Amino acid sequence: MASRKTCLLILSVIITQLVGEDMRSVRMFAVRGRKFQCATTTCSPFVNTVTPTIIKCEMTCLAQVYCRAASFHQSNSNCELFTDMSNEIGNMLTDLDIITTIVIAGTRSPPEPATTTTSTATTSTITTTIRG
Repeated sequence: MASRKTCLLILSVIITQLVGEDMRSVRMFAVRGRKFQCATTTCSPFVNTVTPTIIKCEMTCLAQVYCRAASFHQSNSNCELFTDMSNEIGNMLTDLDIITTIVIAGTRSPPEPATTTTSTATTSTITTTIRG
């Protein structure tokens, strides 16, 4: 009986570690019936994928660290992910087929990685002993 409890405890710890390492959270704001008015190529989505629901589209955005907005086309299940749409939010067009979800700035946890550059120099010394 003790070994069974030990196995369950170990399994619980493993599952907690696996899930805990992959957990991300973010606050999002959904806008129904609106889409981005992309007059420039800088407004183009960086990912286009097919997802069955808006929830899956939002999860796809959450999995991408640099995703700032997602548009879900209900008629064809197309999910578009965008990097920075802060300048485009005020210029949205009406499209009843689309649900747009916008990531609220500063709510991503864990925060996105900072861009850093690190260089490391390694010196190795080899000592050879010859016996004669």
